[in-house]
Amino acid sequence: MLRPATLVLGLGVGLAACAHDVRARFPAPPDAPTGTVELVFSAPASDVSVAVNGHLVVYDERTERIRIDDVPTGYADLAIAAGPGEKQVRVWVEYDRVTTIPLGAPGEAPMSAVRALATSLATVALYALLN
Repeated sequence: MLRPATLVLGLGVGLAACAHDVRARFPAPPDAPTGTVELVFSAPASDVSVAVNGHLVVYDERTERIRIDDVPTGYADLAIAAGPGEKQVRVWVEYDRVTTIPLGAPGEAPMSAVRALATSLATVALYALLN
């Protein structure tokens, strides 16, 4: 039988590994006209960090969606690092509007890794049968 402490620890580790939506704020002056930038990944991305106009607003998150509020209107320079890849984009931010940027998930799809492992195991088994 599992102890309650073990069950709670397992549940905590499992929830920490799940992707979650991230909300962040740009440190804009209170009276400045601002908008919102939303980054949407096509699949959960790990180790995501985002800087807006040189200010780090998100650091080392696992997520599919990031919403950054209080971004000054006009052009905003975003630096996005997700997994092994990084991207820099310049977007136009309008007052009181959401600017959405769709992004491909970094790395391979999870099924690609499973397929590669199965192919490798089948190759080793075939080699062992032939020799």
